[in-house]
Amino acid sequence: SPLLDAALCSLIRNSDLELTKTITTYISSVAAGGKKHDASFIIKIFHFLMMCSNSPEQHKYISSKCKAFLLISMGLLRDRNCAESRFVSNLKLFSQTMTTLISKKELLLLSGREIAMVCCEMSPIFHGDKATRIEASQDVAIFHSACAVVASLIAHYPKQLYGCPSPLFSLLLALLTHLLNANPKKGLPQKALEYAKICELLIPHKDIFKKHVVGLILCYIKALNEGMNPTT
Repeated sequence: SPLLDAALCSLIRNSDLELTKTITTYISSVAAGGKKHDASFIIKIFHFLMMCSNSPEQHKYISSKCKAFLLISMGLLRDRNCAESRFVSNLKLFSQTMTTLISKKELLLLSGREIAMVCCEMSPIFHGDKATRIEASQDVAIFHSACAVVASLIAHYPKQLYGCPSPLFSLLLALLTHLLNANPKKGLPQKALEYAKICELLIPHKDIFKKHVVGLILCYIKALNEGMNPTT
C-alpha cells in the first residue's frame, strides 16, 4: 500500500542509528531463512533504508551492508517461474532499488565485476518467452524497468563499463531483439523511445564502444532484411 509505504518512510526519516540497526538485523535474519518469496520484502525494506536514512552514521552503517543486499536483490530476477504479476512487481522493485543504489555512490561504489553481474542477470529476462506472454502494460513495465537500470549505469558508471563492455552490450542486444520482435500492440512506441534514450547516452562514449555497437547495427540490418514489421 502506498500509504503504508509512506508511513514507514516517514518513520525511517525520523529514526536514529539504533533503529536502523534493528531493522537491518531483522531483514538479515529473514534473508538467512532462504525463502525465495522473502526477497521482495527484504529488498523493499532495504530500499526504504537507502532512500530515507538521513544521518552520516546511518549512511555509514547501511553502506557496510550494501554488498550483501545487492546479492539478495539478484534473487528478484531469478524467480522466473512465479506468477506474471509477481514477476513484473519483482523487476520493478529491482529497478527502483538498483537505480537508487547506482546514484548513491556514497553508499556503495560498484566495481566492474558487480556491474557485469547486474547486466548478466538481466539479459535472460528477454531470452525466454515469459515477457512475450503477458499483457501490454506489464510488458512495457518490464522493458522500462530494464532500460532504467541500463541508463543509470551509463550515466553514473561509464568508466567502469569501459572495462566490461560485453555484458552491457549483451543486455542491449537482448533488449533490441525483444524490441524488434515485439507485438506492435504491446507498447512498441514507448519501448522504442526508451531504447533511443539509451542510445543517446552512448554517444559521448562512441570512441570506446564503437566496436561493440556494430553488433546492434547488424541485428537491426538483419531484422530489416528478414522483413521487419512496418510498424516497428
